[in-house]
Amino acid sequence: MTIAPRRILGVDPGLAITGYGVIDAHGQSARLVASGVIRTRPREDRAQRLRLIHDGVAALIREHAPGELAIEQQFVAENVRSAMAIGEARAAAMIAAACAGIPVFEFLPTAIKESVTGHGGAPKEQVAQMVMIHLALAERPHPLDVSDALAIALTRLADARLEDAIARR
Repeated sequence: MTIAPRRILGVDPGLAITGYGVIDAHGQSARLVASGVIRTRPREDRAQRLRLIHDGVAALIREHAPGELAIEQQFVAENVRSAMAIGEARAAAMIAAACAGIPVFEFLPTAIKESVTGHGGAPKEQVAQMVMIHLALAERPHPLDVSDALAIALTRLADARLEDAIARR
């Protein structure tokens, strides 16, 4: 039984910077398709910033046609204001996926770090280094929001491979 190719859009949500990464996977290999950030300006109205995130993710979905979106799950932060902003950015990205009819998979930050580095408490720089290795990149993705988004996509890929293996049993 052959495993169908899979395209995943990973999103690291943030109100100021939302990182994204699109990967293609076939069998045991994964390759980078596209990556970057969606930036908003603090002086813009909050609703406009969220619209920009939504529209940016929707444009990525139209351009790259992923079969699924993977996103970091909300965590409780010490700074309530930051947690709210991240939650709103997550919602904007998730709504873009829902409007396009693609499923959304959510992962805790520790699960992402564990999946990519083998250690749930790994620093962001180690995550970036391991993303570089997993995708055979010549350079480390920059900024860290991009490597985080790619790590999220790689985490979904690992889960999907496990699901496929279980389904074949």
